[in-house]
Amino acid sequence: MTDLSATFAGWIKPRSASPLDRLVLFSWHNELLLICACMLLSFLVAGFWYPYWRVADMDFFVVYNAFLLNTPLPQEFFDHFGYLSILLLSYWLRALHSVGLVHVDAFSAVPPLSDAAGFADAWTQATRAGRVLSLIYAIAFVVAFSYLLRALVRDWRVAVLGGFMLAFSGGMAMQMRMLRTELLSAGLFMIALLMLMVAATRGPRAWRPLVVGCGSLLITLALLNKVQVLFLIGALPVLLIFIGPNLRAAAKAEPAQNFWNVQSRAWQTFAISVLIAALAAYAVKDIVLAGLTTPTAPGLYFTARPHVAEIYWALILAWIGLGMVAYWILWRVPALEALSAMLAAAAGCMIGLLALDARYNVANVVAVFHPLEHMAVFAGWANPQLANGSFLDVEHLKFLVQAAAGVLARVTFVLHPSTRPAIFVQWFVIVGTVVAIRKREWRLVLPVAALMLSAWAIDTLDMGRGLKQEYFNLTDPLVIIAAALLLANLTPLQNHRWTYAVGVALIAVHAVMSQIEPVKRLLRHDRPEVICDFYAYAARVERFPTCPKPSP
Repeated sequence: MTDLSATFAGWIKPRSASPLDRLVLFSWHNELLLICACMLLSFLVAGFWYPYWRVADMDFFVVYNAFLLNTPLPQEFFDHFGYLSILLLSYWLRALHSVGLVHVDAFSAVPPLSDAAGFADAWTQATRAGRVLSLIYAIAFVVAFSYLLRALVRDWRVAVLGGFMLAFSGGMAMQMRMLRTELLSAGLFMIALLMLMVAATRGPRAWRPLVVGCGSLLITLALLNKVQVLFLIGALPVLLIFIGPNLRAAAKAEPAQNFWNVQSRAWQTFAISVLIAALAAYAVKDIVLAGLTTPTAPGLYFTARPHVAEIYWALILAWIGLGMVAYWILWRVPALEALSAMLAAAAGCMIGLLALDARYNVANVVAVFHPLEHMAVFAGWANPQLANGSFLDVEHLKFLVQAAAGVLARVTFVLHPSTRPAIFVQWFVIVGTVVAIRKREWRLVLPVAALMLSAWAIDTLDMGRGLKQEYFNLTDPLVIIAAALLLANLTPLQNHRWTYAVGVALIAVHAVMSQIEPVKRLLRHDRPEVICDFYAYAARVERFPTCPKPSP
C-alpha cells in the first residue's frame, strides 16, 4: 500500500492555491504521457479499426499511390499536393512489410479481384498502417509543440495546457485517425514557427541563423504536402515581426552578441552561409527551372499562364525579404547575423525542394510552383463564382466579404455552431487581449493580434473550400499560441477568480467536442459501395469486388 501511494505521489504534483496550478494535476512529463495516452485510446476506440473504405477521401488515394511508388510506378494523385504523405507512407509500408506486419506493400502484390477476401485484406492492412503513421505524426506534433511552447512562454503549466488544446482540437482529433495531408503540413509549419519565435525571444545568438535555415526547410516541406501552407508562408513576416528578445534573454545576451561582434568569427559564419546557399542553389536549379517553365503535366487540372508564377513568387520572396529586413532594423540584429539568416533561409528552402528528387515526378514540381493556379481550380469547383475573372473582380470581392462574414459567424458560435472547440479559446484570447490593452502591454498585444488576425484571414481564404474541418489544423495552433502568450504573461489572468472555472470549462469542451466527429463516424453505417465513386483516382484498379461491373 505504501509503494502504491508513493507511485501516485510521483505522478501528482503538490497542491497549490493558484488557479493555474489547480488546472494541471500532474508533473510536466506525466501530463504529456497522459495526453498521448488519451490520444491513443481515442484512436483505438474510433478510427484504427475502420475498414479501408470507411474514409475513402483521402485514405484510399494516399494508400493507392503509396502502392504505386513501391511497385514502382508513377504517382497519379497530385490534388493537395500530398507528395510527402504518399512518399513517407510508401517507406512505412516497406518497413512494416519487411518485419511481416503488412503482407502487401506494392500494387503488383495486391491479390486479384477473384480473391475478394485477400484483395480487401491487402487494402485494409495498408490503410490501418497509414492510420498508425498519422497517429505518430499527431503525437510527435503535440509533443514538439508543447516543448517549444514551453521554451517560448517559459511556463510549463501553460505549455501543457496548450499541448492539450492542440491534441483535442477539432482538426487534430479527426486527422490523427485518417490519411489527411493537412496534419503533416501543419505540424511541420507550426514547429518551424515556434522554433523561429523561440529564437527571436533569445536575442542575438551564434546559432540563430541555423534555426532560421531549419525552419525554412520545414516550411518548404510543409508546402510540398499541402497547398494552403502558402497562406501561412505569406503571414510569416506579420507573425514574427513583433516577437523580440524578452528582458531575461537581453540580460544574458552579451556573450552571444560578442560572437557577432568578433569580426573573424562573424565573417567566417557568413562565408559558410554563402557557400551552403550557393551549393543548394546549384543542386536545385533544374527543379526550379522545370517548375517555373512547365505550365502543366499529366494528372494536373490546370494550365498555367506564362510568367504568372514567376511574378507572384517574386512578390512573395520580396515580401519575406522585406519582413526580414524590417526585423533586422526594428530589433537591431547584428548585420552579419541578419545576412547569414537570410542566406540560411534561402538554403533551407532550396534543400527542402530537393525532397522532390526522392521520387521525381514533373507533376509534383509543377504543382508546387503553381499553388495559386492549383487552388483557383479547386475553389472554382466549390464556388463557381471564383472560377473566372481576375482576383480583384466584383465576384471575387463579393466572395471575400461573404467569407469574412462566414468566419465572423463561426467565431460567435451562436450564429454558426460547429464542432471546433478552439472557437472558445478564441473567446479567451479576445478577453485576454482587452485586459492586455487596458494594462498597456503593447509588446504582448501586438504579437497576439498578429496571430489572431492571421488566423482569421487564413480561415477567410479557406472559405473558398468551405472551411472544412481538416483546415482547422492550419489555424488553431496560432490561436493556441496567442492564448499561451496571454496566459503566461498576464498575472491577472493567472490569478483571476474565474480562471479555474474557465480553464475547467475549456478542458471539458475540448475533451467532449473533439470526439463528436469521430463518434459520428464510428456510428455511420456506410457500405463498401462507397468506394465505387473513386475509380477516377485509381485508374489501375479495374473495379473493387463490392462494386458493380461497369456497363459496356
